[in-house]
Amino acid sequence: MSYDELKEVFFRNEGKIEIQKKYARAFLSKAKKENNSPKIARGYYYYSLLYDDVRKIIYFDSIINNVKFPASEKNYPFVIFLEKGHFLSKQHRYKEAINNYLIVQNLAFSKNITYFYRAKYAIAVLKSEKMGEVVEALPLYRDCYQFYKEQKNNPDLAFAYEASIFGLADTFKALKNRDSASYYNKLGYNGTKKSKNEFLNNIFILNEGANHVLENNFNATLDSVSKALPVMIKHKDKINILASYYYMAKAYQGLNLNLKALENYIKVDSLYRSNSIILPEFSDGYKFIIDYYKDKGDKENQLKYLTTYLEIQNQFQKEYKELSVKLKNDYDLPNLVKEKESLINSLRKDEQKYFWIIILLIGLAFFFVSISIYQNRQKKKYKLNFEKIINQTPKPEILHEVTTNQLQAREINLPSSLVKELNDKLSKFEKNKQYKNANISIQFLANEFATNTKYLSLFINVYKNKTFINYVNDLRVDFIVEELKKSKSLRKYTIAALAEEAGFNTAESFSNAFYRRTGIKPSFFVKELNGC
Repeated sequence: MSYDELKEVFFRNEGKIEIQKKYARAFLSKAKKENNSPKIARGYYYYSLLYDDVRKIIYFDSIINNVKFPASEKNYPFVIFLEKGHFLSKQHRYKEAINNYLIVQNLAFSKNITYFYRAKYAIAVLKSEKMGEVVEALPLYRDCYQFYKEQKNNPDLAFAYEASIFGLADTFKALKNRDSASYYNKLGYNGTKKSKNEFLNNIFILNEGANHVLENNFNATLDSVSKALPVMIKHKDKINILASYYYMAKAYQGLNLNLKALENYIKVDSLYRSNSIILPEFSDGYKFIIDYYKDKGDKENQLKYLTTYLEIQNQFQKEYKELSVKLKNDYDLPNLVKEKESLINSLRKDEQKYFWIIILLIGLAFFFVSISIYQNRQKKKYKLNFEKIINQTPKPEILHEVTTNQLQAREINLPSSLVKELNDKLSKFEKNKQYKNANISIQFLANEFATNTKYLSLFINVYKNKTFINYVNDLRVDFIVEELKKSKSLRKYTIAALAEEAGFNTAESFSNAFYRRTGIKPSFFVKELNGC
């Protein structure tokens, strides 16, 4: 296979690690055999994509230390140091990340100036968004902007140009330089509108909405954020969805619409709870929530959000080590901890011990009565289902024998000859009880039938009216039901042994399939059979 073919198969099987390893190995072996340094590097790089732990660093270092590149090479090793920096950044190892970005700058300055500015932009992002060094980030963003501005007609660098504009706009916003932030937001908005980049266009709208908060222009904030939020949701950009709710909350708070503010701050909290993502900038909404419930005398909610707030601050202490001094200054954590302890003690004192004991007893009584009623109903239901199974005519081995007329009557996007062939082979499969093979799979059966899984699955869905798994499991259940009716010795088997006899891998999967098919558990069925 050619390099392009190996690459295509590798990415086509994304998520299937073992298959991807196979093609990464083939790619690397081919490159080593041909002594092709750039392709060797790419082979190691493909391996690095399969991991998100220390192994990724190992593969990066394998390229850096073991591959020699020709002087004409334009991408390596710059891209590897850059990717290594990105990975270290995700691991919150910011200083190590910056060291790798600086290596890119030193190596790429005379060979590939584009990588030089990609590294500079990455350092700017780290400093402004992760390390709290916004002032230091500003000249880096400016340098990147000037470079990409000169290259903006290069389609490969158009996104980088727009991103550098956003970096400047966001940094000026963080520095509370509202006029400059607004200038770059408008510049980015007009550019992305022209390039029809819907997502980035609305990022600039959102950022300008945030900038309006600094100007106390809260209605303008609501207008901008309301326009941007649906696009953030459309693109599933979780952090900017969270940012949208945060700035809406800030705007409503500024307009003294406290219930609306609370509603949106709680949406920020919900996103944090479901996705575990939040930035220091968006955490101060918890102060509003805590104070709101404190004023309302709602100690339980006050404690709930205070606990979450402390959890977030502890997370920041770990993830944003360079920000730790700033965090200590901005948030009086020891006092918050004391407030939490005080709330817990207060709630304990407020408990009405005997009232809750009575409530608990009533609840337990209701619970046990409900359980008893439920069990009686279930027993009656099981009895009816058991009688139905016993009295029904034994089912043939073939669950849904498909007649020639039925084959012709149903519309299916398969050749009629193939439909007839699959029907005949499935009939033989059922008659020979091949479904008792615990390792049977649609892939295995498709191979046996000399067809593919898509056709076989489609046939079973249409003519058997069920999925492949349910089709096989129903055959197994019907088989074991008839065997249990006939064989008293079989009734002495354990559920696990019955499962194995029927072709199931586990007792649990057998019980679930048996219940789905018959409406009763196999243990109940055997017990009732023995009592007949």
